[in-house]
Amino acid sequence: MSKQQAFKKGDWIVHAFYGVGQIRAVETKKLGDQSTRYFKVDGRNSTFFVPVNNVESARIRPLASRQKLRKALKILKEPAEEFEGDHNARKRQIAERVAVFSPEATAELVRDLAGRRAAHGLNDHEERAFEQAAFRLTREWAITEDLDFEEAQQKLEAALDELYAKPAK
Repeated sequence: MSKQQAFKKGDWIVHAFYGVGQIRAVETKKLGDQSTRYFKVDGRNSTFFVPVNNVESARIRPLASRQKLRKALKILKEPAEEFEGDHNARKRQIAERVAVFSPEATAELVRDLAGRRAAHGLNDHEERAFEQAAFRLTREWAITEDLDFEEAQQKLEAALDELYAKPAK
């Protein structure tokens, strides 16, 4: 079964750029004399459209199963892996991890950037990457486990604090 056939109205999906959303409708849009069918997807703060016949290249996937999400969340408890020292090398590493586009890769990126933040701080690019990855992971966690977003966010912060909080002086 192709992804095109697998998605339907009401399904939750994760888009590589827009994040988590729910398919609300299938609409036909006309541009010139060409008509194209799109999934209308409602995200947390926006609506986006994904061409139905081009789902594979649109970089969307179904919401993670509970089992897959729990596997990803266990990654948060593992020690962070170090990034390379050079800013440009780190930027490439981050881009490569984002491109993998799985819950596990997202969890690894969140964990490793949290570790870097605690040890060295993050530059603006790294901070944005951390915030986007953490938001995506939190949103997917909240929907998969039927939690409020804020509750999932607190649990993520608590897990990272457990590993990277600096001792009180």
